[in-house]
Amino acid sequence: MFVGLEGGLLVMVAPFLLFPTFALELTCFALLLVSLLWLLPLLIRGWSWPSPSPFDVLLVAWAVVLMVSILVTADPFLSLPKATGLVLGLACWRYMNRAIQSPRLLWVALIAWGVLGLGFVLIGALSTNWLTKVPGLSLIVMRLPQSQVFLPESPDAGVHANQLAGTLLLFIPFLFSVLIALYGSRPSQRLFLGWALLTFVAVVLLLLTQSRTGWVAFAGALFVLCFLWWAALPPGNRRRLFAACSVAMVSMAILLMVLLGPDRLQHAWRAPSPEFMSGELNTISFRQEVWHWAIVAVEDFPFTGTGLGSFRVVVRRLYPLNVVPTYDIAHAHNVFLQVALDVGLPGLIIYLAIVGLASFLGLKAAQQDEMLRPYALGLLGGLAALHIFGLADTLALGSKSHLLFWIMLGLITAMHRLTAAHWQKDMPVLSLPVTGP
Repeated sequence: MFVGLEGGLLVMVAPFLLFPTFALELTCFALLLVSLLWLLPLLIRGWSWPSPSPFDVLLVAWAVVLMVSILVTADPFLSLPKATGLVLGLACWRYMNRAIQSPRLLWVALIAWGVLGLGFVLIGALSTNWLTKVPGLSLIVMRLPQSQVFLPESPDAGVHANQLAGTLLLFIPFLFSVLIALYGSRPSQRLFLGWALLTFVAVVLLLLTQSRTGWVAFAGALFVLCFLWWAALPPGNRRRLFAACSVAMVSMAILLMVLLGPDRLQHAWRAPSPEFMSGELNTISFRQEVWHWAIVAVEDFPFTGTGLGSFRVVVRRLYPLNVVPTYDIAHAHNVFLQVALDVGLPGLIIYLAIVGLASFLGLKAAQQDEMLRPYALGLLGGLAALHIFGLADTLALGSKSHLLFWIMLGLITAMHRLTAAHWQKDMPVLSLPVTGP
């Protein structure tokens, strides 16, 4: 009963934490309610604490650096949405660790994560300010409905297409991983074709974003997913197949670099087009300019960062950023630089430790339980895609779609805890045999 009550309360307060400036009084009430939920095990007999997890020490340290970052922020108004978004993400992760105590509940959580992600993608697609970079794709984009859905706190010009690409990248590796399992298990033709169609639509939508960073991250995520399947499978024909695919992908990447030539790559990096003066996000030179001053800011504020979400104004106040003054750069266009700017270098170390531990636990669960394998590897592929995308762009900490990241960590935590021999007996609906010829 208590678990259901806590889940219902989280659903109730989620809109006010996702859109905190819409009704500040209700946002304050939502924060107090979340704090009360975390303290209720001390006040009510029978209200249990979450199960211990390998992340507990890291989460306490993460909470400390977040509080410091909030206290020192250069712009509290910009930090508020990021802070409430992170509170909601941590609350969801904590709740999942408390609530998912059986394989069936994990299945429910996976469905809920998928539905939530579908909602984010649909809203993002309807509110995206579509780009026109690639001639062929631009003709298709121009035929799409141009009316936009504006949510509270949305940019006046609409959601940037790169942000939609980053959100899609959280799910596309998961879709491919389950598709691999469905193909290996020879399921019903309708199920396989339906899942393949869903995967195809997601990839087409990613292509239409015309996010070149997203395209590179997609290719990198496919390689990582292939490598993870090789690492998780026992010796056999399928493992050798994934090993061959991984080697082929690496060979193609090396061949592409050889064909381009080191001189051309070096020239593209050292002497890019000066288009960054217009503030466009699609140029190397723009990113070089932002990265330079982001590194300087990290050097100036190494222990605390500039505060959650405040770099976009700090860089204008303190540094001679060579981008038109009216253009909002939004973030550092690198996930690792952005985390360091938000919560300092200690926070970056903790963040990397959380991602690294999640990757280890997810791979361990995939190796030990073949029924979990496609789901665990799909989630890890999404984490890899997010951070490959984050080399030149980012879903900033506390942003609305970044909530999905914390839910993914909750799912991986639950999978690690629930890996057991009785899985197939308790959860036949998830049984996707991955053994094959």
